[in-house]
Formats: sequence, structure tokens, C-alpha cells
Amino acid sequence: MNHSRTFAALCMGAAIALQSACGGADVETSHAGTSDIPAPAPSPIPAPAPAPTPTEAPTRVAITDFGAVCDGRFDNTSAIARAISAAKRLGHTVLVPAGVCAYGDVIRLDGVKLTGTGDSSVLHALNPNREAIFLSGDGAAVSRVRLAGARSSVRQAAWEATRITAFGATNFLIDNVTIDGSAAAGIQTARAASNGRITNSRIRDTLSDSIHITDRASHITITNNRIENSGDDGIAVVSYRNDGGVVAHVTARDNVVLNNRWGRQMSVVGGNQVLYENNRLDNNLAAAACLYVAQEAGYSTYGSSEVVLRRNSLSRCGGSSTGHGAVMLYSDGQEANNSITIVRNDIAQSQRGIRIFSPMNTRVTVDSNRVAGATTPFDIVTPGVSFTPYTSGPVGYEAP
Repeated sequence: MNHSRTFAALCMGAAIALQSACGGADVETSHAGTSDIPAPAPSPIPAPAPAPTPTEAPTRVAITDFGAVCDGRFDNTSAIARAISAAKRLGHTVLVPAGVCAYGDVIRLDGVKLTGTGDSSVLHALNPNREAIFLSGDGAAVSRVRLAGARSSVRQAAWEATRITAFGATNFLIDNVTIDGSAAAGIQTARAASNGRITNSRIRDTLSDSIHITDRASHITITNNRIENSGDDGIAVVSYRNDGGVVAHVTARDNVVLNNRWGRQMSVVGGNQVLYENNRLDNNLAAAACLYVAQEAGYSTYGSSEVVLRRNSLSRCGGSSTGHGAVMLYSDGQEANNSITIVRNDIAQSQRGIRIFSPMNTRVTVDSNRVAGATTPFDIVTPGVSFTPYTSGPVGYEAP
């Protein structure tokens, strides 16, 4: 083999000019008579394998995981308490599954949320005197459950017989709950509960008020609830002098209250900065007012102040047996009601429209209320009331 010729050929195919290796002669890269051949592209780096989808940590604890048996008979009080304890420790929500989950004693939610799947998740009270759910702490909630159970034939006063009581709770929520009967109130506040919402719920057949806001509660919103057959007031704001302060900053809007067996559809008996707006109130079977603002000596309440009753629809309210109008405002004389505005309500099928009496009502405005079919549309004997008759424009409730 001719090694010098082979070496020269190798040098001519080199990619750079070489001198010393090719006998000192300059050698250029040359591909005469051939097309340029590009260097091969580097192999692509394989894409990394996709990361596995993380498994979401559970955020609910089911009462059945702690021994509950939802057959309508077994007393699940202990299992529910264990689930609540675990939920509080983990920061989770207690789940009531579909079924009839019976319990025999008060359920206590201290900053814990309890939810279900809707009306199919039933908490069934075995003892109407111990049927309550107590809310306390910050952020407690009850939602998407139905509260049913054994019925009491006698009205009770104890908190333990109220379906849901907020005890000093803050930022609490009661949403989409069905309450089928209560030995006392359906929902009640106590011990200065604040920043609470009662929404989208159905309450029927209570022996006391359906919703009772009292004991210095503040900043409570009550919206889009349906109340039927209440044994006393449908929605009540009440401030007793023994409580040491008034209920304040309450808004009740877009509610429907029907067929009260006793009491008034909506009342303010001592309260400050209360707005009742766009509610439909119908058929008071006790011939009581549908909207009632008062100071009552018999219950030793505070007076009411800065109350607005606006754009509500009232029908079949009041009556001659009680002397109530569909709307009634008065003071028993212990304290004045001050700054009360009654505006653009629609009143029908009631013997008396708006009745206002007692000299201890101050700064009262009655403006553009439409009253149809009443024997006495307006019975106003309090002096100094600012009155503007209805002429035109929207009045009353509009479905949200």
C-alpha cells in the first residue's frame, strides 16, 4: 500500500487546513465535484416523563367513617362528635351522607363546617328537647342538610330545643338547610353572634319564631329563605333590655313568609339599622301585622331606630280582632322608635293598610306605599309623620 498517497488523501478530506501534519503544505478543505454535506443534526433530548397527577388530599370526613349508621334508628351522637373532633383537628368539613342519620343529643360545631348532599342528607332528632345544633367560634357552618325528627307537641324555650343556635359565633353560615319542625325556634342567635348569613333555606312548622335574631347580634344577612306555618314571628329582630344592648345591622331581603299560625311575618322589636326589603309576606292566620315595628313594655324591649321597610308585598295581614294593620308601628312608652321609613310597599287584601300610633314615634316617613282594597288604607295618629301618597312607579316584591 502506498502510505504517502493514502495520507495525502486523508489530509485533503480534513475539515481544516493543516500544515505540519501534511508535509508543511497548506491544505484546504475541498469537496470538488460533490455537494456540501452538512454535519448530522444532534439527536433530540428526550422529553421528560410527565409528572404523576397529584392526589388531592381529602377535605371532608364522613360521619360514617366514625361509626355512624344512617338507618333512621341508630343513635349516632358519639360518631358525629368523633367526626367533628377529627374535622376540627384536620381543618376539614364534616360530611353527612345521604340517609337518615339519627342523633339523640346536641351537635356542637366550634369553628367546624358540616355539610350534606341536600335534602337526602337527613339529621333526624330522636329527642326534640335536645335537637339543637350549636354554632360557636369562627367560621362554623351548616349547609345542604335536612333537619327533621320527633315532634314536640309543646313549645319549648331552651336553646337545646332550637334547631340551630349561633352562640357568639362569628362569620357563620347557614345555607340551603331544610328545617322540618322545631320545638322552639328554627334558627336563633345568642351571645352577640356577628357577621352571619342565613341563606337559601326552607323553614316550616316551628313552634316558636322561624328566625330569631337577638342578644346583641350584629351584621346578620337573611336572604332568599322560604318560611311557612311559623308558630310565632317568621323573621324577628328583638332586643331585650336584660341583654344589655341592641341588635344592629340586620338585612333581610328576598324572603317569602307564608301562613303564620301566630306572631307576625316580620318584626323589629328593638333594633338599630335594620333593612327589610323585597320580601313577600302573605296570609297571617292570627290576624297580626305582616310588618311590625315596636317597643314592647310587656317584654321590656328597647325601641327601634333607623329601620327601613322597603318594596315588600303584603297580603291578607292584620285584622279587626287584633287591631293590627298590614304594617304597624307603635311604642308602649318605655322608649321611642326613631327614624322609621316605610316606602314603596304594596299592600292588598287587608282590612287596614298602615297603622301608626303612640306619640313616641319620631322621624317617621311614609312614602309612596300602594294600598288596595283596605277599609282603612292609612291609620296614622302619631303627630309629625311625613306622608307622601302613592302616585306611580314600582312598588312591592320582585322575585329574585
